[in-house]
Amino acid sequence: MKRNVVNQSLSVAAVAIFLGLGLVASALANQNEVDQPKKKPQADSDEAIIQTLLSAGPESVTKHATVLSRAGKVLQQGSGEWVCRFAGLTGDTPTCLDSQSRAYFKARFQGKTPQVERIGLTYMLHGMTTDTGMQMPPHVMVIVPDPTDLKQFPTTPQSGAPWVMKANTPYAHLIIPVGGQSMGAITQPSGQ
Repeated sequence: MKRNVVNQSLSVAAVAIFLGLGLVASALANQNEVDQPKKKPQADSDEAIIQTLLSAGPESVTKHATVLSRAGKVLQQGSGEWVCRFAGLTGDTPTCLDSQSRAYFKARFQGKTPQVERIGLTYMLHGMTTDTGMQMPPHVMVIVPDPTDLKQFPTTPQSGAPWVMKANTPYAHLIIPVGGQSMGAITQPSGQ
């Protein structure tokens, strides 16, 4: 019974995400028109960093998000649960995370099993470089309380559909490509 409720919740969440991603794709297509300020801030200014980080997610997410510098300093205090910050292998990936995704990453970086209570989302609309050096196009990560619920999805990015990264581990999460680039565009690091 519990498994059916979880699977139904995951299915409903996936549909909601797919519907919402249409807005993300539209926002990405219009990003050049909308994001061009009259006067461009200096690249290393707080204003430029805030603009870069807020471009990692859709406006519905970033509108009330807290924005953190690389050092963890609050550059813009938000009123919601979302936090936009740099992440990734190089620490240069603009990312917007909800509270569940932050709990997931905290546990992951501490080598602990994540204690996620509900579905969590992480927006990476600029793509990223993984810890194995793989280049990934824009995507949304979906964190789930029970990673075994993701076994129905493929585990390779080349399928072009949502796929599971870190499959068969406590850190398994769903990757949903956005912005018109399929995960087939992923480039593997040389030697792999």
